[in-house]
Amino acid sequence: MAATKAAKKPATKKTPGGVDDRYFAEQPAEKAALLEKLRALVNKAVPDADVSIKWGVPFYQRNGKNVCSLAAFKDFVGINFLASPSVLVDPKKQLEGGGKTMRMLKVRSASDIDSASILRWLKAVVAANQD
Repeated sequence: MAATKAAKKPATKKTPGGVDDRYFAEQPAEKAALLEKLRALVNKAVPDADVSIKWGVPFYQRNGKNVCSLAAFKDFVGINFLASPSVLVDPKKQLEGGGKTMRMLKVRSASDIDSASILRWLKAVVAANQD
């Protein structure tokens, strides 16, 4: 019998100094700065997160389950929270999106970064992923 090869997983690495550094370096300075601030919050809320590049942007996973992604767009950067909207309590209506498995916070400036809410949402996604 021939031995079977294990399926390859996307390259993952702990942050900081991870595979997301290259993505951040490719962005304009003002967007890279916002992405760095968001990554610091991800690292604070989910210190054991692994990062990989999927669909061209950094995705952060814990125990193999997606928690969030960071991406730069023309007019903003976004953090996508990868969980059912029902677990993302959002009384200020900061999150956007209409799907069943994701919501995005659009960040146009540092003043758009509501650290307390972002940390709460990240922790909620991790808790939901443990079910």
